[in-house]
Amino acid sequence: MNRHLNRARWVAVLGVGAVIAVAGCDRVKAELLAPQNPGLVDPTAINSPTAALALRVGALGRYKQLTNGNGNESIWQYAGTLADEFKNADFANYRIGADQRLTDASVSWNYAATTQSRGFVRDAIDAMKSYNPDSAAMIGELYAELAFFEMTMADNYCNGIPLGHTEAGVRINGEPLTIMQVYDSAASHLDTAMALSAKASDSNSVYINRLSRVLKARVLIDKDKANAGAAAGLVAPVPTGYVYDMTFSSASGANGMWSLNNSTARISVADSFDIVGGATNVIKNALPFASANDPRVPVCNGDVCSPKVVAEDQVTRPFYVGLLYKGQFDPLVLASGIDARLYEAEAKLQAGDVPGMLTILNSLRQASPRPTIGVTTVPAMSALAAPANTADATTLLFREKAFWTFGRGQRLPDLRRLIRQYDRTQDAVFPTGPYFKGGSYGADVNFPVPSSEAVNPLFHGCLDRKA
Repeated sequence: MNRHLNRARWVAVLGVGAVIAVAGCDRVKAELLAPQNPGLVDPTAINSPTAALALRVGALGRYKQLTNGNGNESIWQYAGTLADEFKNADFANYRIGADQRLTDASVSWNYAATTQSRGFVRDAIDAMKSYNPDSAAMIGELYAELAFFEMTMADNYCNGIPLGHTEAGVRINGEPLTIMQVYDSAASHLDTAMALSAKASDSNSVYINRLSRVLKARVLIDKDKANAGAAAGLVAPVPTGYVYDMTFSSASGANGMWSLNNSTARISVADSFDIVGGATNVIKNALPFASANDPRVPVCNGDVCSPKVVAEDQVTRPFYVGLLYKGQFDPLVLASGIDARLYEAEAKLQAGDVPGMLTILNSLRQASPRPTIGVTTVPAMSALAAPANTADATTLLFREKAFWTFGRGQRLPDLRRLIRQYDRTQDAVFPTGPYFKGGSYGADVNFPVPSSEAVNPLFHGCLDRKA
């Protein structure tokens, strides 16, 4: 099989953390566990190979910051709400603001947790290089994670992102960078990850190399659609069945998408219409994620779900419960072979080969064995009709990608790319018009770096709010 099984597990041994890494043949899993509290560890215990491995596991646990914000939205949920994946269903003004595309720099927007995660990963890299320097693939995996957080920041925040860090306990303030410069930093770390994981051919090295390739391809395309051909070349060796998952447990916390949608009913799977006072309001540009009856985004209407689910604010109708994640510990996908095929499809589009693009998209829809998203096996779907022109082909590609990658932090950067790279206007891409909780949609296409970053004397707010 082309999928891979297993990631790292945390075990207590004589009071000190140890790691068991088990290679398998089926699926990649990343058991997300909270890092140690340094204040509870004897300083002499952290400078050893075992402690370095413990730091590595703790660093991998930082992935959960993308979806678990201590019961609140994290960046993937915020981003999906600013785009068209989720609809707000609670009372908090700032969360309603994200849904309405009116964002406020006084709100964190999960920025602190995302950038702090970079520090955890950097510390783990330093420790592994010092005490386990022969663990090339494990170190490479950490470089890929560091790149993932930087890519996530560039995907979601405005131009003007400082990449500060700590060296020998000294805080180094970062100059505000454009998102292109942040993507460059991520690309550099992914080059390191690919080089380290290419040093061996064992299954652990291979699946980390595949992770690095998929992420590097994504960063290349995020930077410039002209890079699509190079991206396709990178992911050619990645099988469609490849999956790198973020897993959850009672120790590490629940799947944040499940928590906020299925459990607390704070966000609904979004659709292309609202119901306000009994009247139907069509939302311009929004995809019909809920009503399309697409097996890649399975839902049920909260009014008829069993058990019935009512929005937290008691008024948002219809409230759609996502069924991709049926349990609180179901995994979330960080990178996959499906992503690889979508990058290849965009390369065909950029080469003027629309039939080739369509072939790849239809192959995904009808592949055998069937692709999986989390715990959901996607049934075969009917073939897509040929688009009439290049503009329609672009719309089709991004629609297909939206359904394949729903809720995985890719929709907002793709909407930004449609503006930045494909010359579409924001009012032809983002939800626009009357907003169901009053007023109209705003014009924000990203999140501001929050004002809390002002402790950095080099930071003076966003350079701009452009896509």
